Amino acid sequence: MEMDRKKRIGKKEKEVLDFLIRNNGTVWKSDILERFVYASRYTSIIEKRLYRMQEKGLIFINKEINPKTGREKQRVYLKQ
Repeated sequence: MEMDRKKRIGKKEKEVLDFLIRNNGTVWKSDILERFVYASRYTSIIEKRLYRMQEKGLIFINKEINPKTGREKQRVYLKQ
């Protein structure tokens, strides 16, 4: 039996969700990294946080082609 439990959201996860809300619920993953990473060794921590948020069902990460550069990038969507 699976029970509906309220998902715990940490302080930094809340900041990422607020950032997505301010940007109409969708933003490039590189923009999130640019906003929240202050040192290169902190990049992997933010990426793990985004992955956990996706597992919790808070966000959705999809690969898309950036129209400006023509390269494939990851786009983060707010799932609520």
